[in-house]
Order: sequence, then structure tokens, then C-alpha cells
Amino acid sequence: MDTPSTTSGKSAIGPDTLADQLAAGLRLEREGRCAAALDLYHHLLSDHPDECRLHYRAGCAALKMGEAATAQSFFQTAVAQDPDNPRYLTNLGVALDRLGRREDAVRLYKRTAMLDGGTVVAHHNLGAIYAEQGRMDEALRSFRAAIALEPDAEGYHNLGLVHFRVDDFVAALENFRNAVACDSGYAVGHYYVGLCLMKTGNYIAAMEAFHRAWGLDSRLARVPYHLGCCLHKLQRHEEARSRLEQALDAFPEDGRLHYQLALTCDALGLHPEARIHYGMATGRNNPNE
Repeated sequence: MDTPSTTSGKSAIGPDTLADQLAAGLRLEREGRCAAALDLYHHLLSDHPDECRLHYRAGCAALKMGEAATAQSFFQTAVAQDPDNPRYLTNLGVALDRLGRREDAVRLYKRTAMLDGGTVVAHHNLGAIYAEQGRMDEALRSFRAAIALEPDAEGYHNLGLVHFRVDDFVAALENFRNAVACDSGYAVGHYYVGLCLMKTGNYIAAMEAFHRAWGLDSRLARVPYHLGCCLHKLQRHEEARSRLEQALDAFPEDGRLHYQLALTCDALGLHPEARIHYGMATGRNNPNE
């Protein structure tokens, strides 16, 4: 969405002057001064109403400001002037999606996908929608198409999440590893590598991945819980208890955590304490991974 289109539109304006003006507007957007950029585009459009690039950039600035309805209007004009521009179609879909017009957005994303391979954003957004709807095969195809255009950490991570949701942990692990290969600092990728390794019984390697993820992002507050589970499986029960109690500080209402702590206390012979946690596990919340 940040790179201006190279389509020249239908007007015959001085190309050097317009290029300079578009570049100035884009700099304002990148500096976070989107209102100033939008003012510039409005001013330019008063003289050049048929220049689709100006309508497109105005839509981008409005979208970054959270003004989806305004963005939609600009993008619609850009699409009317250049109907086969994948970037224009994609961002019109994004604006409609944010306005709650999901079906219209999907139609635009699909239309985009038929034009020279589409755009990364259109494929990612389609994949997310299909995954949300439980249409996993279609989600996989969309995320693979996005990766074919731009193989980055987010793309591999999204593909991994679809495999993870259908319990295909081997395929999920491959994609999460590809994600961290693209970006070694991708904390959530290391976290999901750990989850997949834990699901497949490789507890020591899982712990290494969890530690790496936690070192990169301390907000991954469920890491101590997963470390505790791994340590319990390795029969390192004292260490497991310490990690689980640490996790309990962040998730005191987590029934699954209380249950795991109860099992660990039982393994340590702390049966009265185990009974307390068994009791607290009943009817408690069970957060997701």
C-alpha cells in the first residue's frame, strides 16, 4: 500500500512535476503525517481530477488514518479510472472489509488474484477469511500464493497456523521454521516452533524454542506454562512446579494450568496441594495456546 502505482492514468500532466508531488505526499505518509498528505492530494486533485494515482494515494492516506469510508470513495474512483490495477482493487477490498462489507471485499480479492498473480495483501486477506470460515484447503492455497509472490516470515507463519489448526504439526513445524529462517527475530514464530515440537514429543528442543521466543518478546506470557508442561514430561517435576507457579501469576483463572500443576504436585507427593489445584481446575477458563 506504500508504493505509488506506476500507472500513468488518463491525464497528460507534466510527469516530472507529478512524480515530485507524489513523492512528497508519500514521504509525508511514511513520516506518519497522513493528514498533511491527504491535504496535498486534495489540492492536487482540484487541478487534476482524472489522475488515478492521486485518488489512490489519497485513499491510502485516509485508510492509514482509520477513515475507511473516505478511503473507499477514493479507491473506487481510482478503480473506475484503472479497473485492472491489482493494487487499487486490493486496497478497495481492504476498505470495504473494514467497513464490514466482507463479501464485497472477497470478490475484489478474488478479482485481484486473477490479474498477474494478484497481490500479497489480497492473497493474505483471502487466506485469513477462509481460515476464519473453516475453509482450510482454500486458506492453504491463498497463503501459498502469497508466499510465491513474497516468501516472508508472516506468510510462512500464516500457512503454519492453518496446518496447526488441523493438527498437522509436522507441516506446521516446517512452515514455522521457514518463518524464523526468514526473520530470526520473529518471536511468535519461535513460539509456535516450540508448540509444534512439544506436540510431537520433542520436549528439550521445544524448551529451547520457547526460551528463544521469550527472550525476544517478554509479552509471551504463556511460555512458563509450556515450559512447565515440557519439564513435567521430562520428569523434572520441581522445575516444572516452579514454572507453572510462575505462569499462575499471569493466568490465575486458567483451569488447564491448575490441572497441570495438580499433576505435578501429585508427582512430587504433594497430594493435599494437588487436591486444591484439581478443585480449582474445575469450571475454570482454559485460554488458547
